[in-house]
Amino acid sequence: MKKVLIILLLIFPLYARADYWDHLTREEAEEVQAFLSNCPFILDYCDCCDFEGEYATKAYLMKVTSTEIVTCHWDDAYYSVKAKVDIIAELPYSENGLNITKPLKNSNKDDLIITMNYTWSYSEKKAKAVPLFFIVSYDYYGANDEDSGLCRNFTDFPNPFKTNDVITDKEYRKWYKKNFMI
Repeated sequence: MKKVLIILLLIFPLYARADYWDHLTREEAEEVQAFLSNCPFILDYCDCCDFEGEYATKAYLMKVTSTEIVTCHWDDAYYSVKAKVDIIAELPYSENGLNITKPLKNSNKDDLIITMNYTWSYSEKKAKAVPLFFIVSYDYYGANDEDSGLCRNFTDFPNPFKTNDVITDKEYRKWYKKNFMI
C-alpha cells in the first residue's frame, strides 16, 4: 500500500499545472506591455468556462490604463504584466458563448494580471477579439497557431453605437468606429 501511495504522489505533479498563462519571459512581458499601450481595449474572457458558477458567467470589456511588469507570483523565473483597468461593461456568457448584443453597465476600476489565454484583444488580421497568445509572442505551450488552445471561436467586440445607454466610454466608441465602421 505504501508503494502505491508513493507512486501516486510521484506521478500526480506531472499532471498539475496552473490553468492561466501569466508566466512570461521578460521580452514577452515587454511585448505585451507595448501592445496594450497601443491597443488598450481587452476582454477578460474564459472561452473554456461554460457552466453556471464558473469564472466566466460574465466576461468583462476593459480599458487598460497602465501596466507594470512584475515577477510571476507562482514562478520566480518568469514575469507577469499587471494592469490597472477600467471595467467598461459586463457581457453575459452562456453555453453559446458571449452575448455581445446585451452588455450590462459597469464602471469599476480594478487590477488585473494579464493572461495570454483569458485576455482577449483586437486582432487586425481577424478583425475580431482573440486571445493575446495569437497576437504577441508567447511560446510556453508551443506554437500559437489557430488550432491550439481555443475552446470557442474568436468573438466580436460589442458595438457601443447599438448599446448607447450601456457602453458610453468615449475612447472605446472612437476606437470601435475606427476599427469596425470603415
